Amino acid sequence: MSRASSDERYRRPAHAAGRRAAGISRAGAHAVPEDVDDGAAPRQSAVPVDSLATLSAGQGARVTTRDNAAEAADIARGRAAERSRGRRPYGRSRLAHGSRSQRKPANPASVLLAVAGVVGFFAILAIVAFVTFFGAQGTSQAARPAAPVEEEPQQVQTTSDGSVTYRGVSYAVEVAGDGAYAVVSTDAQGNRAQEFTGEGTPVSLILYNSVIVVPENRSDGTWDVMAYTLGGDAAPMSVVDSSGNAITGAGTIASATLDGSVVHVTDSTGATTDVALE
Repeated sequence: MSRASSDERYRRPAHAAGRRAAGISRAGAHAVPEDVDDGAAPRQSAVPVDSLATLSAGQGARVTTRDNAAEAADIARGRAAERSRGRRPYGRSRLAHGSRSQRKPANPASVLLAVAGVVGFFAILAIVAFVTFFGAQGTSQAARPAAPVEEEPQQVQTTSDGSVTYRGVSYAVEVAGDGAYAVVSTDAQGNRAQEFTGEGTPVSLILYNSVIVVPENRSDGTWDVMAYTLGGDAAPMSVVDSSGNAITGAGTIASATLDGSVVHVTDSTGATTDVALE
């Protein structure tokens, strides 16, 4: 083989290396056609020979050897980890990732407990308001002074056909006939009771404190004054003087007038007798 053909043989790989170093693609404008037959005669490279350069140490591909195998493995693992971090999850991993980001449904028991707590809170408030309201009403009523009870008059005089009232019970005279009469009481429920009876004709009906007083004309032509203590067990009796003698007079009673604790009795003769009730 001649020297010229040997040079051409070594020049062809050098041309290819030059094209790679210069960044020229085989598909470029000055690229060598793909259908060139390597067994044919070599052609002149489109790249000047003077622009070709030899790779120095540290350039080009790095071959893995026993000395740098561990370092190359660490670099590969690091790059794989970086790619996996930047990659979106897919398949089962994506489903698992999505399930973690979804919000878990509320627990029905927790919801019921929350609702029950709110209802109980408002129920307690209602009870407190109810108790407070009625407590305030009771306090105001307790603090309000009681209405004064209207006192019944303790000295009252009426005619023989009238009535007087003592402690809510009404008292009246009823004529029984045959010269007799009765004092009858009637309570608020309409219950009637006979308090006492007398002989004669009543002239008037007097209430003096708790005593019923009846001036009367007797059938024998005289008069007297009967007294009966309400609520007592004593029988009615004639009013007596300081000596213990019954106060009486001749004739009939023309009028009997209560004046304080004294009844002024005027008879048919015009005489007046003072009957003291105390």
